[in-house]
Amino acid sequence: MTPAQHDLLDTELAIARMILADVGRMEEQLIRWRSEMEKVDPQIFSNLEAAWVKRHKKQIRDYYMIPEHSLSDYMIQNHMPIAACMDETLIGVSQLPRPPRWLRKYARENVSHTLGFATSKLYPDTSRRDIPGQPKRSYAKSGMHAYFRLFSRAAHSLPDAAWFDQACHDREEMARSFPHLYWLAREFVFREDPASSLEAMDDRLEFFQVPEVPRPSKKTLARFLDRLKEPDGSKFLAFARGVIQELDRIGDDHSTSYGILGIPSLYRAAIFPRFIRLLNVAFKQAGSVSVIAEVLIQNPSFYTFQLGRPQGSGIMQLGRFHLLRTKFPDRNPKPVAQKQEGCVIRKPELSDSIFPGCLWMIAAARDPADVAWLLPVCAKALRNEDVAHFNRLVTTVGEIASPDAIRGLARLRAKTRHATMLKQLNVALAQAAERSGLTTAEAEELVALTYGLDEQRCRVEPLVGGGTATLTLAGSGQAVIRYADPLGALLSKPPASIKADAQSETTLHDLRADAKSLTADMAIHRQRLERSWLTGQSWTWSTFQQRWLAHPVLSWLARRQIWLVAYPDLTVFTCMIGEDGGLYGSDGTRLPLPHGDLLLSLWHPLHNGVQDGAESSCVTLWRQQLKALKIEQPIRQAWRETYTLTQEERESSPASYRYARRILNQAQVVEIGRKRGWRIRNLSPHMPSSESAPWAFSLPAHGIYADWRTGGVGIDHLPHGAGTFSHIITDRLRFCVLEDGGNWLYDGGRKLKEMQTPVRLGDIPPVVFSEIMRDLDLMISIAASDVSFNAETIYAIPDLGVWRRQAGLADIPLPKEPHFGALAASRRDEIAVIVKSMKVDDRLRFEGPYIMIEGKRHQYRLHLGSADVMILPDLRHLFLSTTLSNSARQKGPAYKPLHDDDRLDLILQRIIMLLNDDRIRDKDILAQFASL
Repeated sequence: MTPAQHDLLDTELAIARMILADVGRMEEQLIRWRSEMEKVDPQIFSNLEAAWVKRHKKQIRDYYMIPEHSLSDYMIQNHMPIAACMDETLIGVSQLPRPPRWLRKYARENVSHTLGFATSKLYPDTSRRDIPGQPKRSYAKSGMHAYFRLFSRAAHSLPDAAWFDQACHDREEMARSFPHLYWLAREFVFREDPASSLEAMDDRLEFFQVPEVPRPSKKTLARFLDRLKEPDGSKFLAFARGVIQELDRIGDDHSTSYGILGIPSLYRAAIFPRFIRLLNVAFKQAGSVSVIAEVLIQNPSFYTFQLGRPQGSGIMQLGRFHLLRTKFPDRNPKPVAQKQEGCVIRKPELSDSIFPGCLWMIAAARDPADVAWLLPVCAKALRNEDVAHFNRLVTTVGEIASPDAIRGLARLRAKTRHATMLKQLNVALAQAAERSGLTTAEAEELVALTYGLDEQRCRVEPLVGGGTATLTLAGSGQAVIRYADPLGALLSKPPASIKADAQSETTLHDLRADAKSLTADMAIHRQRLERSWLTGQSWTWSTFQQRWLAHPVLSWLARRQIWLVAYPDLTVFTCMIGEDGGLYGSDGTRLPLPHGDLLLSLWHPLHNGVQDGAESSCVTLWRQQLKALKIEQPIRQAWRETYTLTQEERESSPASYRYARRILNQAQVVEIGRKRGWRIRNLSPHMPSSESAPWAFSLPAHGIYADWRTGGVGIDHLPHGAGTFSHIITDRLRFCVLEDGGNWLYDGGRKLKEMQTPVRLGDIPPVVFSEIMRDLDLMISIAASDVSFNAETIYAIPDLGVWRRQAGLADIPLPKEPHFGALAASRRDEIAVIVKSMKVDDRLRFEGPYIMIEGKRHQYRLHLGSADVMILPDLRHLFLSTTLSNSARQKGPAYKPLHDDDRLDLILQRIIMLLNDDRIRDKDILAQFASL
């Protein structure tokens, strides 16, 4: 579109503004008159419609001299003419407010749809004045109901002088702040106009047209790469970047769900020149400002904001009515209209979205500098759950395949819970790694950031006055900042003097940002290493030294874990890696240094044949060694809960009912499960298909996947209009065959296919079975609910009845007690050790899953799984806050093997509080005591 097409003369602008000012004045009269009418009776228009329909039905019966006729049943409010709303006799009112002059004139000329005696006037030719740009069709005149529907009761629904002034401002603002989107919007408006010339169209729209798929084909990328090699290639790349960046910025303030012409400011800026031209052409034909204003307000359907998208936002149908035309109709023959469900669907010649095309241009360029601004756009699409945009964005980042791209995609994966988005992200991450000949896990290890940590895994930053701030790691991998004065004494908070020093403030700000990122990265590294039990990942000693021990962040994690070392001669032993690089056994003795041929993998207790109820000597020795060294493992090993097949599961194989018929809070279990890598779909009462898909965990390294069935529960407890169940009930777990048509290590599992062929539980590797069961135990332990079970409230998936007819499920009673699994059993053992160090005499004792507490006021029973407290002997539930105080953390033991168990800290806090219940000052708790 040439600039000349948008150069408007001052006289043209003046005429257009006068016309719109008249339109605004007339619409103001209409708003005022409707308001006065409703003061007479708030339902006056509805009453007029009902009275008119009743009168005309009677006239039809009298005209045809019949008591009743089906013809009169078609007389509805839409047939009521505008003139009827001025008829006082319809509702017996002596005098109605006088309507505006132009409305009275329009009412006299208007003929509405009528039936019976007026059938000759049913579909008369239109008497409206044609305006250039408006489709020329024969319309029957609208009735009162249809006409008033095009106007708002309080605000202006047609462009007026204020709209004109705003559009002038928007043209300047959009051209300055969003030049690429402004050009694109103008091009859309130009191509929508059937009268626009093909020669004036810009072929960039055709160039950026691509198939609507989440990944570009090799042919598409080759086409963009060829353009990049041309002299004007850099301009096309700059345009593509500008469109994506501007869409991201404008999306902060406006929804883009209706396209860029659904953004009011862009629409006004783009349509303004064309609209002004149309008004001036009409003015030349009519020669009167008031006549054109009357035409606009009497025929508002094409210009009202009430039919715009979004409604009432200053957007008309003008410029958005026709489909976009292509510059090269000979290359793209006009598609035939398709019929679907009785409707004719016109397929556009040109798509109004070039978002994918712009991204594929950026992907073809493969410039690592683009990653820095693309990743925040990905994060925003993730927060908004914009699946289509997110999938294309991560694909673009994956095509760039730089170290920053791999690192950024790994961080996004840790936050992604949506199954479709996660699948595409895994594919993008795997293909980015494949460009370097690596698996995803290997690539993530190589691009791990050091955050400036030294060999001691610390980063010391000087502060004003000689103090220091040190970034280091603690706990299960949390980054912490420790402050020290000039003499090296630790401080609880930053020195007050740094607030007056800009450089120290900047240093501290950067250090805190790095600490936040380091904590997030460590969570990713920790989960990747923990999942190596399921992925089967192992390392040669030389590779492990290079990627892990030589890396200050990864080495911190590696030196706190126990490793299984295998020599080529099948000799196997366990060890830990010391700060000096040496290997140490479970008894603390130094082991011979390995060579490059041996393999390392993360040790699991079941690697040493741990059986239910008994610990191997290896596990016992490692527990003693870790306690002696005061090492809190980021990934629990020596104290890890293990799960082995029971006799009942051998009999019910291939299904396990160990965790069947548990009622869980859906929101909690979905969040935990997705975080652990399970593919979970929310169960919805209005979407039966959501319950036909089981929760699944893929194990491609073993050619299987875990399949856990669930059903919705508690529909009676849902708030009105809720879209999901509040609770779910669990069913059987089984493992099925997983086929791989490619290589999941390098393609992100894109060709994995879940089969329905079950696998015997006895054929599942013990470590794999234990880790899957541990996930289920974790989800149930946290999300278990005390909702009473009622079979009538289950909204079961279609084949739930079939499962119940299978052996086992129907005979399993609903648990009467809160869940107490292996996680809670580990907690019980740890509390038993801690209690011995507390001077409480016989005031604490264990009874199964409970700990009995003898307080000063009452006796209590605390469940070691749920942490619920009951007051004895009445078994009255005591409601307590779940907030964990800092003082409770500090009062706990210095060394806690289960340091990542927040519920353990909560239970210890409650034990201490209830032992000293005479010191409780909380008003809510005291009120519960008083009610006993």
